[in-house]
Amino acid sequence: MATCTHRLDPDLRLQVDRLVPLVRRYARGPCGVALGGAHAKGVADGDSDLDLYVFADAIEPGDTRAALTWAWDAAVRDVVCWGGDEAFNEAGTDFYLGALKVECWLRNCASIERSLAEARQGLVRRHLVTWTTTGFYNHCCLADLAHMVVVHDPSGVLNVWQRGLGRYPEPLRRAIIGEHLDAARFWPANFHYRSAIERLDVIYTTGIVQQVVHNLVQVLFAANRTYFAGDKKLAAALDRLPTVPVGFAARVNQLLYPGAPATLDRLRQQQAELQSMLAEVEAVVSATAAASPP
Repeated sequence: MATCTHRLDPDLRLQVDRLVPLVRRYARGPCGVALGGAHAKGVADGDSDLDLYVFADAIEPGDTRAALTWAWDAAVRDVVCWGGDEAFNEAGTDFYLGALKVECWLRNCASIERSLAEARQGLVRRHLVTWTTTGFYNHCCLADLAHMVVVHDPSGVLNVWQRGLGRYPEPLRRAIIGEHLDAARFWPANFHYRSAIERLDVIYTTGIVQQVVHNLVQVLFAANRTYFAGDKKLAAALDRLPTVPVGFAARVNQLLYPGAPATLDRLRQQQAELQSMLAEVEAVVSATAAASPP
């Protein structure tokens, strides 16, 4: 069964049901379809698009998907298709239906199975892709699957995937914490960081701060046995974690955007805050290590 804990708006459900016959035609052969993104998580706002997932073994090429979409409804506009024309791993077909932005992400079933198996083994992979600011992790698909609302699943495979996500894999937790905590520790007291501060080398120091913050965020999600869903709306997601340093999300916002000129004193304060946050995240790791998995 789907893990959605809120009721979908009836009008939204009608839109989704109307779109399913179209997006099913993007696949060649059997497929599963699910609603994802902000609407599935119950955190949608006026700027949220409609995210549909299609899981299949093979898909139509981009030109065919575009033609199907244009012909489907006169209100369709701005169709964009990407990926999948060669060996299919992932692809997309995005378009507007009137004022509604629809993003359909097509995923290869075998790649999802592989990511699930890697999570159970504690294998972490990151792909540096343009559409996400810190890269796409193989374990991000676990958050997608956990939150999605299944709308078409004739084979039952999507429900099988969801049922397997009830307990956060401890090997994945250990791997993420080990990799990202080591990375987060590299910079805060590093000589090159200190010398960059003294030179007022803001471009360099900003990259360091962003890198450390990203690693600390990864550690906190894993320490809390919560699947990391990606870069969007991270402040709200951090605030929902059970165990985090006090005011962590607000402090991250202040750290990344202090709203004042980058003076020597301010860059030194930034480094001191980064060191403090690292120590507090290390304390969270220690506090949660002995906790029993949910």
